[in-house]
Amino acid sequence: MTTLADFRERMRIDLQDPDGERWTDAALDRHFGRALAELSRAAPREARLTAATAPGSRELSLAGIPGLLGVARAEYPAGLEPPAFRRFAVFGSLLRFEDGPLPDGSDCRLWCRLLHEADDAGSTLPAALEDIAVLGATASAAAEAASGTLERLTLNAGTAAAYAAMARERETAFRQLLRELGGRGRLRARRAGAP
Repeated sequence: MTTLADFRERMRIDLQDPDGERWTDAALDRHFGRALAELSRAAPREARLTAATAPGSRELSLAGIPGLLGVARAEYPAGLEPPAFRRFAVFGSLLRFEDGPLPDGSDCRLWCRLLHEADDAGSTLPAALEDIAVLGATASAAAEAASGTLERLTLNAGTAAAYAAMARERETAFRQLLRELGGRGRLRARRAGAP
């Protein structure tokens, strides 16, 4: 499983900073986090979560689901075959079941789209998306370096221009890949019915 340290190493290679002289780990982590959030919106992590309902209430708080981008389907009660998908509406951090039996405190299942995560233990990114995340992160880092280099005295007069060109090239490629991914990763309307 690819860790945040592995992503940093790949970013340093792409940015030609293998010894970490220009970017701190914290700076690279910030750029990677930004790219990861953008990538998650185009190709979110999908998960099926179980939550307890409140007896006598059609409302369910979503506030405890970290990184929630949206809910695609809701099943209540959970575990039936075929699944008992319900119509629902989401407003802020509340999901409201609009049909079916009044919840009695038993579990429901939510099909969610979530932000991807990366830390020193691993990442939720599929291998096919790892290079795209690194591309976006290095575009952001190069853009920052281009603007920061303009304010510093450097021995190489072309440093700012080189970083600016790298940033443009990588940002263009990153945006194109996000557009290509976006068609299959877009959230559905906040209301879903039976399949």
